[in-house]
Order: sequence, then C-alpha cells, then structure tokens
Amino acid sequence: MARTRSVVALISLLMLVVVATAPIQALARSHREHATSHSASVVLRKSLSRPGTYVVRVTVSGSSKATNDVSLKIGSTASDVVKVRRHASKTVTADIKATGSYGERRGGHLDFRSVLTVRASGSRTRPQMTIKLAKLNTTPAASSHGSTAGSSGSSSSASSSGPVLPTGVPGNWQLIFDDEFNGTSLNTADWSTGWFGSGVTAGIGGASEPECYDPSHVVEANGELDLNFTQQSSSCDNKTMPYTSGMVTTNGKFSFTYGLIEFRAWLPTASNGQVADWPDVWTDGQSWPADGEIDVAEGLYGSACAHYHGPTDNGAGTGAGGITGCPSGTFTGGWHTFAADWEPGIITWYYDGQDIGCLETSGTACGATNSTIAGAPMYIILTLGSTNAYTITAPTSLRIDYVRVWQH
Repeated sequence: MARTRSVVALISLLMLVVVATAPIQALARSHREHATSHSASVVLRKSLSRPGTYVVRVTVSGSSKATNDVSLKIGSTASDVVKVRRHASKTVTADIKATGSYGERRGGHLDFRSVLTVRASGSRTRPQMTIKLAKLNTTPAASSHGSTAGSSGSSSSASSSGPVLPTGVPGNWQLIFDDEFNGTSLNTADWSTGWFGSGVTAGIGGASEPECYDPSHVVEANGELDLNFTQQSSSCDNKTMPYTSGMVTTNGKFSFTYGLIEFRAWLPTASNGQVADWPDVWTDGQSWPADGEIDVAEGLYGSACAHYHGPTDNGAGTGAGGITGCPSGTFTGGWHTFAADWEPGIITWYYDGQDIGCLETSGTACGATNSTIAGAPMYIILTLGSTNAYTITAPTSLRIDYVRVWQH
C-alpha cells in the first residue's frame, strides 16, 4: 500500500510539472514559429545596367528532406509555388522589363540605374536561390560617350533603339555576355584578377615583363574598368619588380566557343601618340597553343595589332589577313572598338567597325589560311603589361568601356 501511495504521489507531481510547463512550451513553440516565418525568405538583388527586356532564370533548391513550398516574386511578377526538397532544384524563367532612371556621368555618358529584386519564400525553411540573366535585349541611351570618341573611333555601337549589336557587323546576333562596368567594384562572378592565381601574381611573359599584377591596380568606377600601370615596386614569383599593373580574366567563370567578341577601349598613349607599353585584349583556351589564342587588339611596338596563335609552328602568331595584323590608323587618344568574329574555320577582325582582315582553315574567303584555327572554348583576358624590349611609359592606363560577346 505504501508503494501504491508513493506511485500515486509521483504521478500527481509529474502532472503538476506538465501543467506548469505547458504555457512555457506553448510560448516557446509560438516564438519558434514566429522566427521561422521571418527567416524562411531570401532576397537577392541584381543591378541592371541597361534598359530593355531581360530573360531571368531563377533556380531554387531545398535544404530539408520534407517538401518545401517556395513562392517566388521576380520583380513585380509572382510565380506559381515551386516544390523542392533537399538535393533537388527547380528553375523558373520570367521575362522582366527593366525600368529605371538615367544619370549623367563623366564624358556625357548616360548611366542607367535599375535593380531587379527577387524574393523566394519557403513554407518550411529558407530556400537557396541563384539568379542568371540568360539573355537580354537592350535599348541603350541615344548618346553614349559621344564627346570622347577618337579621330577614327566609334561613339556608340548601337542605335537609339533596338538591340545592342556589334559595331559594323550585321547579322542575327544574340548577346550572351555583357559587362558595361557601371558598378563601383569588379564583378567577381565573371572576373578574377591576376594570372592563374589570387593576390599579386607574376606576368605572362616571364622575365621579359618588369611588373607584377596587383588587384589594387584594377579599378571599376565612372562607367569604365581601368587597368593602371605604375612605377611602383612589387613582389611576385619570388622576385621584386619595378612596376605594378592590373589584369582580369574570366577563366573558370565564362568561356565561349565561336561568336563575336567586342571591346570598347581607350588604349594607353605614349608621348609620340602611339600605343604605350603592352596592352592586350584577348581570348585564350585552356591548353595553349592547341586550343588557340585570339589577340583582338594587342599593343606591339606602338601599333594596335590582331593575331591568332595556334598549334602551327608551336604557337607562332599569324596576323589578320596573313600580313602584319597591324592596320594603319591611329587607335589612341579616344574610344575605339576592337572585335573578332570567330566562327568554325575562320576568324575576322574589325577595328571601329572596319574589316581589317581574316584567317581561315581552308578556302579563299580571306586570301590567308591557318590550318589550325581551334574550336575549343576560350575565356577573356584584359591586361596592361610591358616588356623590357619597349620604351616603358608610366603611369598610364588601359580603359575599358565594355566587353560584349554575341553568338548567332
């Protein structure tokens, strides 16, 4: 009997504890649910540098085993609920029209400002989300850099309406890469600084280059990307160099096989009006020279030159048109466009919209052949170096207004 009374007393005590703690548990549960409702959303914002219609692809994935109902709002457009679970993802595509305002900046360039906001809200947990602008059809401002064009330069590569197209190259083009450098820092989703490494790296030409490449010499501001070359000592590859400069590449972040790539650039200028130092805007494959190299505009001995390097003669360069690849004309002192249209078996170069020559694997279209024009993916490189073989000008800069890539 005593044991029975003890058991009854124990049960009564436990019931009192449960009753006493029930409000606390309810309060804790209410607080937890309230916190979850606030933390189950994620918001991403992406700057849009030009007006027009963007095809936006939003990919969401789950973080729990249970099904998470995710509602998306892309700009002002709400999508249907997407059901995702852990290790699974769904992609939603929407056409978004970018609207914003223009503000004038240095050189009379009209700067478009707009921000796309995407919100994903999960019923259970916060979803993971990525945004990709798969395509854009832009309508640029009517006047773009008009007051800063050089003597043979192009003031704009597009008309006042319609899609952005290559300068002087008609065709059915789709823009697949476009950086207008309208931000306040380099877009590291597309670009890395240095040459095959992070931080301060050595140059491409080995001992012939008297500089290191330092991220501090890569500056995005005022609607352009500047690679600055200075007489500032720096250390790289276990050596101290007397000069420092900047370099960026899309290696591992963006590459393309065939298409037209165009740069709008202000090349560095020497005291005699020729191209200073060794600027280069180019593309390269992963295995040189087998995968090829296209020098769209390379400063060589004061001239702007276009070359292709491939397996033939162990990477020896062949100039556009099979000659020097360095057209006559002045390409300093203003903005100029430099482009290369790389198609299967043929490459054609354009300076300020003018065909300066081509190379082909076979045939008679160019009057010049190169039997090893590659068809492997290439990435983009922008660099301002120098070489002990040239007269060095410092300080100076390679200024890039935009980089664009189209495909048919």
